[in-house]
Amino acid sequence: MGEQDKRPQIVERARWFQLTEAASIGIEMAAAVGVGAFLGRYLERNVTHWAPWTTYIGLGIGLSAAVLAVLRTVRNFSRVIAAEEAAEAAEAARAREGAAAPPEPPEGPT
Repeated sequence: MGEQDKRPQIVERARWFQLTEAASIGIEMAAAVGVGAFLGRYLERNVTHWAPWTTYIGLGIGLSAAVLAVLRTVRNFSRVIAAEEAAEAAEAARAREGAAAPPEPPEGPT
């Protein structure tokens, strides 16, 4: 199996569904940073007592999760755009091929 076979197939979805996926990235980022900071603060007060370092570590983990979410969304959209461009190029090649073919002579007695 090659590298191409390991990647999941691009799922054809409506354009509005793709755009809502991109629009939700802000909520996903805020949730990741908030959960990371909250857990860091909780651990600082109840477990480690390493003020303020545990909060900073939790915040860093939340920021890392937010960056990974953005990278995942960018990767998905770049794959979709590449597939759309490949389909358009194939369609243009078929159109050029059909237009460049010489007309066939009419059949009849010669």
